[in-house]
Amino acid sequence: MAFNGTWKVDRSENYDKFMEQMGISLMKRKLAAHDNLKITLDQSGEKFYVKEVSTFRTLELDFTLGVTFEYSLADGTQLSVCPFTPTYTAVTHTHTPAGGCSFNTIYGLE
Repeated sequence: MAFNGTWKVDRSENYDKFMEQMGISLMKRKLAAHDNLKITLDQSGEKFYVKEVSTFRTLELDFTLGVTFEYSLADGTQLSVCPFTPTYTAVTHTHTPAGGCSFNTIYGLE
C-alpha cells in the first residue's frame, strides 16, 4: 500500500513530558503543541520522500523503511527516528533523543 498524500498530526503521545525532560520551557512547549504540522509523503517501494510544513519551519527529507535516521527538531535538538510504521489509517513514528524519553507522533490522512 502506498501512503502518498498529505497527512496532519492526529495526536502526539508523551510529547509534553519529552520536551519537559529536554529542558524546554513551558511557553515553548505550549507553542510546539500547536504548530499545525502537516507532512506530505511520496512513497516508492520502501523509500520515502517527506515534506514537513509547520508554523515554524519547512523541512524535506528522504528515508528508507527499516533504517533509523537522524532528525533535528525546530530548536536544533538531534533525535534518532524509528522509521514510520504505516497502517491503513495512520502513520506513526517514534522520536528518541540520546538517553532521553521518547514520544510518538500519529498522523491521519487529511
